[in-house]
Amino acid sequence: MIFLLAIPYLLFLVFVFVNVMLNLTRAEKQSNSVFVNIVMIFSEVMFTIVGPIIGFIRFDEFMPEIPFAKQHVLSIILLVIFSSLSYWISRFSSGLKYPFIKIILSVGLLQGIILCAFVTIHFTTFLPLGLIFPFAGFELLAPPMALMMLIKEFYFLNKETLDLPELLPYRAELGFIPLPYMIWQKPLSNRLLIYLFLLMIVLLVQVLLSLFIGQDVDSIIKAFTHSKGFLFSKYY
Repeated sequence: MIFLLAIPYLLFLVFVFVNVMLNLTRAEKQSNSVFVNIVMIFSEVMFTIVGPIIGFIRFDEFMPEIPFAKQHVLSIILLVIFSSLSYWISRFSSGLKYPFIKIILSVGLLQGIILCAFVTIHFTTFLPLGLIFPFAGFELLAPPMALMMLIKEFYFLNKETLDLPELLPYRAELGFIPLPYMIWQKPLSNRLLIYLFLLMIVLLVQVLLSLFIGQDVDSIIKAFTHSKGFLFSKYY
């Protein structure tokens, strides 16, 4: 019976994957179908909110394997919170005219993309279990599914343009263009370098915050390497 549940779950995952790819190839953030949009929002909630919550609640219940070291997992939770918030703020703020906020959201999304990529690799050997056991291993497939959604959101957020004359009608009188506007006008390849630089600053802030909740400076790394039975586990 449990294995039979894997079939509709697989179809659901394929449906989500295909629609994300269609959105990207067609350069359309939303589908024309109300049904598809409802399913996609449901999947986004499941894989960017519910999945991580369930995963962190029971991440140590399937011993002896443990995906993140108990004493360092709070650092990962902090990263997930910032990335998930960035995703949902961006998700419902299309057309936002403040480049500074767009840049911060882009950095948060980029952090989420990198984190999901690493966690997906970390989970590699257990990913099939997330498909075979949809309830017991649901959170195992959350990182790769969230990765697709984050990439899609990052793409469409950075595809938006800003009308400088409309936003800064008095720029000639000011004598300068604010830095966030200048950054947003650059090609995405250049912006990526800026995002990566800003991401290092954002990570530093998150590391400093994690120190106040009992984490180590390198807890983000230790959360992976001090786990057990997963790809990056030092004690495999």
